Amino acid sequence: MSARSLLHNSASLVAGRIALSALRMISALIVARLAGAADFGAYMLVLAYATLFEWLVDFGQTDIAVRDIAHMPARRDTLLTVLARIKALQGVAGAAALPLLLLAMGDDRALVLAALVGGASVLANAWLQPARAALRLAMRMDRDIAAELAGTLATLPLLAAAAWAGAPIALLTAAFAAARLVQAGLAIHWAAPLMRRRAPPRGMALDLLKQAAPLGLAGLLVVTYDALAPLLLARLLDLKAVALYMAAARFIFPVLVAVQGVTSAFFPVLAQRGAGLARTQQAALILSTGAAALMFAGIHGGASFLMGLMGPEFLAGVAVLRLMAWTLLLRAITTVMSPLIVIAGWQGKAMGLTLLSLIGQGAALLLLVPRFGVLGAAIGYLVVELLLGTAIVSWLGQRAVQIRLDWRPVAALLAIAAASVAIVDASPIAGSFLGGVVAGTLVTALAAVAAVAARFSIRPLWHELRQGRMIVSGGIA
Repeated sequence: MSARSLLHNSASLVAGRIALSALRMISALIVARLAGAADFGAYMLVLAYATLFEWLVDFGQTDIAVRDIAHMPARRDTLLTVLARIKALQGVAGAAALPLLLLAMGDDRALVLAALVGGASVLANAWLQPARAALRLAMRMDRDIAAELAGTLATLPLLAAAAWAGAPIALLTAAFAAARLVQAGLAIHWAAPLMRRRAPPRGMALDLLKQAAPLGLAGLLVVTYDALAPLLLARLLDLKAVALYMAAARFIFPVLVAVQGVTSAFFPVLAQRGAGLARTQQAALILSTGAAALMFAGIHGGASFLMGLMGPEFLAGVAVLRLMAWTLLLRAITTVMSPLIVIAGWQGKAMGLTLLSLIGQGAALLLLVPRFGVLGAAIGYLVVELLLGTAIVSWLGQRAVQIRLDWRPVAALLAIAAASVAIVDASPIAGSFLGGVVAGTLVTALAAVAAVAARFSIRPLWHELRQGRMIVSGGIA
């Protein structure tokens, strides 16, 4: 693979994921502004269940199929055929199980009906997986992400019309399902020339299911961790609490996607750097923390303005957004440090940490939400991320690959971010749009001053990434 192709695919994925997060933010704004907090909470709750089931019907099998085909190209057609057969069955089962689960839990009829409609998204997501695998193998990740973007963009008018007309939750969910159907149609169309069906040998399907099980379980833990708060808030409080929490989360997710993009760009480099691993990881850590610090300041400094965009009912969630902004800083560090554990082959320890975080998150929600309401969910998220995420993952990641990073630049960036929001919070512009701009500007200015004082330059960070990319692509650095 050429360096140009590698960079093109990385850029496509990063830009596409950021654009997709922006479109989802617009979708959330549409529903929140036009339908109100209660309906927005119900809509986000159904989407949380749908996302959980979308992973269940994939369960890591697509990633394992891509890995095996990359190692053994001669098995391409048979493995893609097996994957298609598995997904056809899992899609139907998942689509049927989603509304049945809500019915069994005693949810009201409107939510069950919305889950029934949402089952179409689960079905479409399952059926498009073989096409996604074929596109990834052909290094056409740009078409994979383009299909998802096109589906989301095409259905925004449907979502707006349904929300403006005061349509029931089922029709709002139908717009989400339509986006998945458009995505599936485009992905399958683009992948058609790349796919040829061939009868697989007996037992291949079972082998694929067995190989994917550990990855599927790990992914399920991560998806459940992210979905647990809205699911439990709906049980412990009400749909408005779900709305406040998920509205705040919508402002955090795009930043996490950007940080994940940085991590994805560095991952192939980290996997092959050997003696240069510490320098490359240091570069990734500083870039990710710097980006997160800037966005943290903007979100925290302009929290009232941002929540007000969702509607007057959402101003009650300003404190939730500010707490989640702090969690954003911690999770950015966790995200950029976690690949070290994978590179070292310590996936079992990573799964154990995720399970521990999930248990901690559940315990925190059950303990804090009855006492502090929706704010308790944000407090629990922050505490669990600090104790079971950032601290342990950072220590374990360095130990796994036997490196020792310089944490002084990270500490300086965190201190600068904290000082910037403290200055804005003490001013009359706290919480406003201007407050967010000023907080972000302060972070940038103070970081620049600190860099000059410490004689720190960002140029070696970019050089490190470029050098590593050339090594991965087989070029000469």
